[in-house]
Amino acid sequence: MKKIIPIFLFLVLFCGCLNNSKDTIYDTNDGTNDKPNIKNNLNINNFWVYYGSNNIEKLSKYDLIIIEPYNYKKDDIQKLKSLNPNIKVIAYLSIGEVSKSRPYYNDVKDISIGKNQNWGSYYINIKSPKWHNILLNEITKFKNMGFDGVFLDTVDSAIYSNQNDETVLLIKEIREKNPNLIIIQNRGFEIVDKTAPYINGVLFEDFTTTYDFKHKKAHFWENNDLKWVNNQANNLKYLKDKYGIIVLTLDYVNDEKMSEKCIVHSNNYGFIPMTTTDIYLNKI
Repeated sequence: MKKIIPIFLFLVLFCGCLNNSKDTIYDTNDGTNDKPNIKNNLNINNFWVYYGSNNIEKLSKYDLIIIEPYNYKKDDIQKLKSLNPNIKVIAYLSIGEVSKSRPYYNDVKDISIGKNQNWGSYYINIKSPKWHNILLNEITKFKNMGFDGVFLDTVDSAIYSNQNDETVLLIKEIREKNPNLIIIQNRGFEIVDKTAPYINGVLFEDFTTTYDFKHKKAHFWENNDLKWVNNQANNLKYLKDKYGIIVLTLDYVNDEKMSEKCIVHSNNYGFIPMTTTDIYLNKI
């Protein structure tokens, strides 16, 4: 989620399909009144991703929230849990890049391997012991603040910089050293078959729509792009059933009608949807 925008939309696309033989997945009349099966090992039915600050009471209404940990204090996390004892509070953590806003940025400049021109952040050498230590220390700090888990962002960035195996090993190490930590991975479809045993969930950002930054407008995936998306969804559904992980979907929309279609698409797979008009995730 950079904060959480996929950095590659040029992948080779190949075929996939929905369970039904419809020509489109955007038809809100799916022919059934049955609710999707979204049972999962975290027992959640909704979530929200928010990179702003404050709004504790609004956030407490959700089952799971992903927030920017540097925007909150330990007392804020305690208040969230006092308002909703069952809430799962997840801290944002970028594992494939580092931004200048992070306090450890100067410590890792020597292990950066390139710049993300879209966001001004820097790709990191994933296998560096220094990087592992920093991330593990961050996780310990977040746990001490009361966070229940971490949201591993910029996994795609690590893949883009040809660090697939290194990323799998990093996620495995995070799990081994934090056996009770909730771990949610953002995308990273090229390695999710290998990381699924170590994580609790996957967030599929841009599941039904893609955002055009130039024209500041969202569009539905179509044709081969949509087939590729649905192929990934079918694999995630398989992993969901096999490991009990949750699959969250996040779509940027222009209006309520577009939002409704995104929710149907997510529900068709038994995933848990979120839609928002705010590409920067600063609204609730």
